[in-house]
Amino acid sequence: MRVLFTPLPSRTHLYHQAPLIWAFRTAGHDVRVASQPSLTPTTLGMGLPAVEVGEGFDFMGAMVELRNGNSFSPAQLEAMSQEERRRLRDERFGPVVGLATRMAPDLMTFAERWRPDLIVTDPVLMAAPLVGAALGIPLVRKIWGPDIIYGHPLQGQPFDGTERDAWPTGLTELFDRYGAEVRNDYPLRTVDPWPTSLKQFGRPDGRVHERYIPYNGAGTVPEWVVEPPARPRVCVTWGTTNSVLGGDPALLPRVVGALTPLDIELVVAVSPADRAHLGELPDNVRVAENLPINLLLPHCAAIVNQGGAGSVLTAAHLAVPQVLVPETAETPMISLAFAGGGSATVLEAATVDADAVASAVTAACTDDAIRQAAWKIRDEIAEMPSPAEVVHTLTDLVAR
Repeated sequence: MRVLFTPLPSRTHLYHQAPLIWAFRTAGHDVRVASQPSLTPTTLGMGLPAVEVGEGFDFMGAMVELRNGNSFSPAQLEAMSQEERRRLRDERFGPVVGLATRMAPDLMTFAERWRPDLIVTDPVLMAAPLVGAALGIPLVRKIWGPDIIYGHPLQGQPFDGTERDAWPTGLTELFDRYGAEVRNDYPLRTVDPWPTSLKQFGRPDGRVHERYIPYNGAGTVPEWVVEPPARPRVCVTWGTTNSVLGGDPALLPRVVGALTPLDIELVVAVSPADRAHLGELPDNVRVAENLPINLLLPHCAAIVNQGGAGSVLTAAHLAVPQVLVPETAETPMISLAFAGGGSATVLEAATVDADAVASAVTAACTDDAIRQAAWKIRDEIAEMPSPAEVVHTLTDLVAR
């Protein structure tokens, strides 16, 4: 079978798809990974075949520009006319529609020639359902955390005839251009790694649950990582896009500074860009630049992170209690959805102080109830279907 994967042009989004891609390959299926050229080095570095589509559109730049634009209170939104609300909706979907518009011609041309039997797509990448609709190719969504964008266009909702009024104008125009019907139900299934005991979004039917397998990129394992620490080892990590999306550059140094007085081994696993914000650090802080956290966490007593799905689920897979300080994009919703399981504490980024950070980390390292909750979620993840089982489910779907 030929399977086309279409991740958002972001390393972390490709990382979320990687275990399923490898599962298809090891089962003997032919795969391709289609995304913008910026993702090609990461794709090739993972030993995967890359297809370059949609060159020339800066999706992350468009997202940053949008987030730095106007924001509106509920009262202001209520006072807007219907026309103003439609204009605001179109503006909010601008980066997503712009990416779909730029990718669609290249993706359509490749799919017409290669003829995949199945498309597995990031839910934000809306050129993929367009191609599937136009060419009659089965499509499934591969989400990366809780299904917080269910309700947006093309997320598997039943067709009800209101899509043309609800979709952003540019998206309906794009579908019309290719002769594809405007409807939300093109995705047949949703491959979902989010544990069912945690807060859910969207509809439960149509789910194909998949065990989360951590992949946070390639890296060399330092000798100290596999040595059991003499004191509780605590990891602080800040993801790869928090600062790009307008996070407060002073927040990470504030969090690290709050933990340096504790009797712990503190490891700060960050990108070089975030390392630059930290300045001089005391001797009891170890900095690990570009170290994949799945290599670090097995010997950690706790982790402090920004609430990104990759960080949260990697720690959950390894039963590491978490302190979450969400600030940008979808991280607040992910953090609150996860915290209901009892293995994480969520702190307010705008107001968090040193005492709150230190207290939360101390509890994460010592509170038996928190650690038991972490093991419970870890056991639930371990019982979910493996990527290999998901491959079997999806190949049966295509056969039918």
